[in-house]
Amino acid sequence: MVRTRVAVTSAVAVISVLLAGCSTEEPGSAAPAETQDTASPSTSAPGGTDDLPAGGAPAVEEPLDTSKFEQDPCAALTVEQLNELNLPEQGEERDGGAGPTCGWNNRETTGSATIILVTASDRGLTALYETRGDYEVFEPVDLIEGHPGVVYSSAEKANWHCTVAVGLTDELAMDVNVRLSRANRGGDGCGTVQGIAGYMLQTMKAAQ
Repeated sequence: MVRTRVAVTSAVAVISVLLAGCSTEEPGSAAPAETQDTASPSTSAPGGTDDLPAGGAPAVEEPLDTSKFEQDPCAALTVEQLNELNLPEQGEERDGGAGPTCGWNNRETTGSATIILVTASDRGLTALYETRGDYEVFEPVDLIEGHPGVVYSSAEKANWHCTVAVGLTDELAMDVNVRLSRANRGGDGCGTVQGIAGYMLQTMKAAQ
């Protein structure tokens, strides 16, 4: 597998096209965006935090204070970023079983993105690495804005529906999920989701 550092700014045009489809209309209203097929793998792994990272998971060298985004996960993308991604400016916040969640869904194109701050576990990326055998696609990626990540998905959906888990601290990961627009299914879902995660990390770092 060729691994390259994610260049967020250079990927803007590609990401927006993949989420937007062929339509040039404005994004639709916010609606609940679907998340990955299974619950976050980070919610049930046993063990404490003294041994982190473990299971082959990489260390988080630049831990972030995520308290603001745990209170308001929809703040992870700015209005400017959402406009570039052709997603609605207003996300829908909900508190799922894994942790604070926000979804943005373009009703017209069917492109969507979701963030989950996985507070139900205190083992960060380690919990995902310890359950890596549950996923047909499990590929560590190079640093995204200085943070380790891994993309995972089912094999038949990886080209349009993919999730990247990113370590925010050794104890906390965020899951970012993308579904490409109907017109672009067959594109690079796992590449697209890394770019969106990069945007979110830029926003979080600006808030430190």
